[in-house]
Amino acid sequence: MKVLVSVDGSMAALAPILQLTESLPSNVEILLLNVQPSFHGRIPRFSSRAARDGLRAERSRNAMARAIEELSVCGLPFRALTEVGRPAERIAAVAEREQVDAIMMGVGRHPAWLRWVNPSIAQGVMERTDIPVTVFARGHAGVIERYAVPVGVAGLAALLLTVA
Repeated sequence: MKVLVSVDGSMAALAPILQLTESLPSNVEILLLNVQPSFHGRIPRFSSRAARDGLRAERSRNAMARAIEELSVCGLPFRALTEVGRPAERIAAVAEREQVDAIMMGVGRHPAWLRWVNPSIAQGVMERTDIPVTVFARGHAGVIERYAVPVGVAGLAALLLTVA
C-alpha cells in the first residue's frame, strides 16, 4: 500500500504521521510531500535559480523535519518529495503520478467565513482526484478568527452604508 502524506510544517499536518506510527501498519510505503509556493514573476529577475532552489530546499527540509523524525523513529519506510506550485494541484498531480492508494492530510480548524475567503487545500485536492483523501482536523479556531474579524467586517460594512 502506498500513501501520500502532505506536510506543511504545522502541528496539524503531523496528525496523519501520528496515526500511521500508532497503528504501525505493515507493508505501507509513505510518500512525504511538501509543496513550496512559486515566487512572484519579478523575483527571478533579482535572484539566481540556485538561490531560489536553495531557499525552497531549506524551507521544505524545515517543514518535513518533524515528520521525518517521527517516521524514522518508528522505522516506517518513506520517501520525501518537494514540489513547487499551487498545493492542491501539486498534491493531486503527485498522487496520480506516483499511483498512490490514499492521500492523508492534516488540517487546522477554521471558521466557515475563513474557508470561504481562503479555500481549503484538502477540498481542492478532493476536487482534482479520485484517489481517497483522508483529512485529520486538529486544533480550534481562535477567538479572533471566530468573532473579532466578522464583527469588524460587519462594522465596516455598516459604516460604508451610512456614508453612502
